[in-house]
Amino acid sequence: MRALIYDDDDDLAVECADALQSRGFETQTRSGRTDFATLVGEFEPDLIMLDVHMPEFNGFEALLALAESPRKADISVIMMSGARDNLLDAGTSLCGAHEIRLLGTLPKPFGLPDLDKLLSRRTAAH
Repeated sequence: MRALIYDDDDDLAVECADALQSRGFETQTRSGRTDFATLVGEFEPDLIMLDVHMPEFNGFEALLALAESPRKADISVIMMSGARDNLLDAGTSLCGAHEIRLLGTLPKPFGLPDLDKLLSRRTAAH
């Protein structure tokens, strides 16, 4: 299993990567204006942890790119944000509109039990 952590908070991205690695995932972390579609195509993640509010390339842009991916059906998404809850609500709506498998949202800061709860949804869905 592979997980992509897309967040501009490097410390949080590393914490998430460590947590996911201990749960059996191979991980990559990214931020900024990387070609998201190419990254998804090359790394082939099963899970994307996505920060909604980033300065250069936000989570909404990433979701729209994912909506066009031929691998969309194979990927689960967890959205994260330290910003207002309405951003997570908007991301949830965007996922629904584009049939992106959203496991749930995590308001920052969050704990490992919160992450584990969402990961269990992934297991139940497969």
